[in-house]
Amino acid sequence: MSGKKSLRVYLITHLDGRVTGILLRTTDTIFDSRPPSAWGPSEEDVLAQIEAQLHAMSATRDDSIERYLWDESFEARTITVHVHPQTTIKKQPVIGKRRIPLELSYLASRIPSGGFRLLVPRFNWRFIVEDLAVAPEVLENAVSTVLLGEEPRSLYDFRTEGAEHVREWSPRIQESREAFARRDDDDEFVTVRAVADELVERAAKQKLPIALGESPELDAAAKILERSPPPSILLVGEPGVGKTTWVYRLARRLLVQRREKSRRQVPRIWSTQADKILAGMKYLGMWQERCLDLVRELSHEGDYLFVGSLLPLLREQPDGTSIADVFAPALRSEEISLIAECTEAELLAAERRAASFVACFQIVRIAELAPAAVPALLGEYEARKDPKVTLHPAGKKRLVQHLSMFRRDVAFPGKAIRFYDWLSQDSDGREARADSGPRVLYPRDVSAAYARYSGLPIELIADEVPAGAKEIAARLTQRVIGQDDACATAAKVLARFKAGLDDPERPSGTLLFVGPTGVGKTELAKELTRAMFGDESRMVRLDMSEYAHPGSAHRLLEVGPGLTTLAQRVRQEPLSLVLLDEIEKACPEVFDVLLAMLGEGRLTDEEGRLVDFRMTLIVMTSNLGVADTRAVGFGEGDAANGTSLARVREHFRPELWNRIDHVVPFRALSRADVLRIVDLELTKVQARTGLLRKSLRLVVSPEARALLAELGYHPTRGARPLKRVIEELVITPIAARIAADATLRERDLVVAAEDGKIVLR
Repeated sequence: MSGKKSLRVYLITHLDGRVTGILLRTTDTIFDSRPPSAWGPSEEDVLAQIEAQLHAMSATRDDSIERYLWDESFEARTITVHVHPQTTIKKQPVIGKRRIPLELSYLASRIPSGGFRLLVPRFNWRFIVEDLAVAPEVLENAVSTVLLGEEPRSLYDFRTEGAEHVREWSPRIQESREAFARRDDDDEFVTVRAVADELVERAAKQKLPIALGESPELDAAAKILERSPPPSILLVGEPGVGKTTWVYRLARRLLVQRREKSRRQVPRIWSTQADKILAGMKYLGMWQERCLDLVRELSHEGDYLFVGSLLPLLREQPDGTSIADVFAPALRSEEISLIAECTEAELLAAERRAASFVACFQIVRIAELAPAAVPALLGEYEARKDPKVTLHPAGKKRLVQHLSMFRRDVAFPGKAIRFYDWLSQDSDGREARADSGPRVLYPRDVSAAYARYSGLPIELIADEVPAGAKEIAARLTQRVIGQDDACATAAKVLARFKAGLDDPERPSGTLLFVGPTGVGKTELAKELTRAMFGDESRMVRLDMSEYAHPGSAHRLLEVGPGLTTLAQRVRQEPLSLVLLDEIEKACPEVFDVLLAMLGEGRLTDEEGRLVDFRMTLIVMTSNLGVADTRAVGFGEGDAANGTSLARVREHFRPELWNRIDHVVPFRALSRADVLRIVDLELTKVQARTGLLRKSLRLVVSPEARALLAELGYHPTRGARPLKRVIEELVITPIAARIAADATLRERDLVVAAEDGKIVLR
């Protein structure tokens, strides 16, 4: 037992390292709100948040600190309980026969007068038992009672969150002068201030981002904003048009009104997001209670709650409800006023999912700034930012050209401002200022900067750097052996991309690689990624055999934290190559998804948001029609014949086939091709750090090259085994020799063939 009374904080460390803390209360009544709790990156951060709540509680006298002081010590324990979840048989709810094991954590402490106290802080349960031996049975009965008649997904609420323990804590609880100075506001908006920033206050402190140019949409909405109570506003426009900037302009306009009128007559704008509202709300009823507190504090205040993107409000939580469900009654009765934003596609998705909720908003559409007006806006931005670099007028026009061609997923002016902010932080930019003033970037300099910014090779974006189809094909054939015709076709697509002649409403190119396994289809896709986007990591590779079963198409469109789906990766990096391996194995539902992607350059994810594929290069691979015509041993070097291409065409639906720009046949590799691939792989081996550091030179005899080519080629897998053969027969013996002889350096390592085996001399 602890002699001096102190606070007890129940702490749980989640799998992502974040920490949730709940202050334990000695007694509860049916009228109590939930005890102080917090969520943050560390225990100290959580304790600091709880201490702030205790200060507010002390100031408002909503609760007594005495109810949180303990002289007992708690031990965290975990048990396994078994429950029978509900199922449905012929539309009737039935308690299932199956017993589901659940891990449940609880706190136990010995009571001085006898017995044991059991607490389950996650659900605000408390029991007194005579002996700890009965604790598992008591808790199992409690869980079964709660879940009785509930949907099976309710089991989710009882999942184990992470390591749990109780910490004794003795902070100093006293009000600060600042708390007294802000008492009027804090007493009314405790929950609001915990999850939101007040933008009018930030505008008064000049902490809002710069707003450039004029806003005819805000002027047009002036009469709507003068209504009492203020209407809820839904800002609709493409990413980058300035929806959030519209809110910042409104905050500045309200600041001017505040200086002219009484403070209480001017609305506030509280800025938050769905993730902030849900942060730390891990347990039953916590996030709903927070939403209701927000409604209660903002009810009939005449303030705005700016919630950012609309769709996260509609996202179902584990209990099946959403933030929109909780806000909707107050929104319909105009007790509170929201400002949200979305794109046109998201608006359609929201209307399908929650039409009555969307109907509560007045829609204000924000138009994209015309490209011709962007240079003048950048001039205004330079004048207000005092930058280290400036753009020559011709450089501004070049930037607009690059952004229009290579960043179609974001609208003006947002994408231009983002580039300019990046430029001011660029390493060259930080060193650019001279005594004579900022450095001026001309068109060639802008192209070089944009190449660094986007990852696109300078030869593909700069008009001054020539890169025709022949030059591109020559570079591709250096790394992709034996497929000159395929490289030439792919090079034409890149040349079209450089010239800006690709269809702006479709992907930059759609290629179908057809040929035997192991002849270079994937290797050419990798080289195209390097040539087009500068880095092989820009390739999004999907094995379509994983999408062969009905219902698997939705996995392409899933979004959320930790997911690496097609929609998620392309949204994060629109400039990428999408490789769909073995496309013929995908189920028909996947082809329905591909039709929209190839035809319109866009997909709609599971939340209703558009994913832009207009800057991607789509490559599909297939070996359809090849198995029956494949020769045994090395091929003759002929491309796939007409019969095999006809079989490929028969497999795909006409509407999908017609969306493919080029069907590229790959031929079987000849002996000479495989020998060239051996040389290419050995050159890569020679460049490894272990050999370079010791100045060791790899010398391979012609007989060894021929034997490696023979061993590294398979009749049905092509040259795919070659890398493994070189690793086993060449690199592994060299590594063993280097490890055994520390003096081995500055020598020739001769790889020869003796009696049909590779030997190292």
